Amino acid sequence: MSRSIQVRVSPTGDIVVEAIGFQGNGCEAATMAIEAALGKTSGRKFKPEHRQQSLVVRQIVEGGGA
Repeated sequence: MSRSIQVRVSPTGDIVVEAIGFQGNGCEAATMAIEAALGKTSGRKFKPEHRQQSLVVRQIVEGGGA
């Protein structure tokens, strides 16, 4: 899945920074520098993807030797 960051500026000067294709806290990490450069933020709205974490699968192999 491709990831991108969109920055939209309205005619009134409102700015929206949107992280697309990120999961979990990855979106916050990806937009942190942009938000810092822009200054004070008025708030955040988290998309459903924010609650999803990357899945790590571990295979446990048990020895059955005698």
